[in-house]
Amino acid sequence: MSISLTDARNLFTKKLIAVYKEKSTPKSFLRSFFQVDEGMTKEVSIEVQRGTEKVAVDVLRGTDGNRNTMSKSTEKLFVPPLYWDYIVANDHRLYDVAIGSQSADAISILASELADEMMMLKDKQERAYELQCSQALTTGIVQLEASTDIDYKRKALSLVDTSGATPWTTGTVDPTAQLLEGCNFLRQVGKSEGATINCIMGDVAFGAFINNTIIKERGDIRSFNLLGIREPQRNSVGASLHGQVACGSYMVNIWTYPEYYDTAAGVSTPYIDPKKVILLPEAPKFKLSFGAVPQLLDGSAPQKGAYMISEYFDSRKVAHEMHIKSAGVAIPVAVDQIYTRKVIA
Repeated sequence: MSISLTDARNLFTKKLIAVYKEKSTPKSFLRSFFQVDEGMTKEVSIEVQRGTEKVAVDVLRGTDGNRNTMSKSTEKLFVPPLYWDYIVANDHRLYDVAIGSQSADAISILASELADEMMMLKDKQERAYELQCSQALTTGIVQLEASTDIDYKRKALSLVDTSGATPWTTGTVDPTAQLLEGCNFLRQVGKSEGATINCIMGDVAFGAFINNTIIKERGDIRSFNLLGIREPQRNSVGASLHGQVACGSYMVNIWTYPEYYDTAAGVSTPYIDPKKVILLPEAPKFKLSFGAVPQLLDGSAPQKGAYMISEYFDSRKVAHEMHIKSAGVAIPVAVDQIYTRKVIA
């Protein structure tokens, strides 16, 4: 079937968008702890106010009550880093064939293959956000290439290194006692709710944990049904739930996350430091906030969302480009609801 060039372009664009929307979004374990928030401003903001657990004190009847003053909330503004990737559509092997033949079938195949390539670019940006979450949970500093690093100023008590003095490979060291310290930090300092804690262990740390003499003697790593896990973590891909262990009055879910990303130099790197463990509440107050990406008000409505797909025709370079932009940042709003410990030297 032959169609006009104008119809071919319209068909191509509509087909590309349709195929793109049918693709499922890659699920990421670390991102599952961050609630997605999308805005239409360049900057994203959060309101922070320290909570307390003070107990009311009774007063003598007929006297004045206790006067209370509330701490001020602080607004923090962040400019999310911009991710921008594109491909040149007319570099594709089928582009000239589809446009030249003006065949609906050829255009459909071309649109489908280009949509797959666009999804590869989107996956790159998804991995960047997973890395942001990893850095926030490991060090509290999101490291950026073209922008200034974002330091969330985590407390020193939430970044502990006992790998030299009391590593988990020592038979007399009880890992659950160290995990209990982290649970108490989340509850007392981070004001987390609930007595169930998630623990993400690096590969080396997990090996030392299950081979630890005290853990093997206790043998109390209990199997646990995934249906009891919160939906975001239950539906995420890549993480393994090994069971539960009792740490004082807390129940700790033991996770590993053997996933990797490739650096710009091509080095395969784990998202979780192999020698560290990360403790988080069941429902931490974290956000993955998306701001607006650069776009022109050319008569069409501005696009809102985590990702923006656009086409660009450069007549001078004879280029038909397909762009994907995203501007997001992982923000641990309740920064004290993270506890990281290095347990292996």
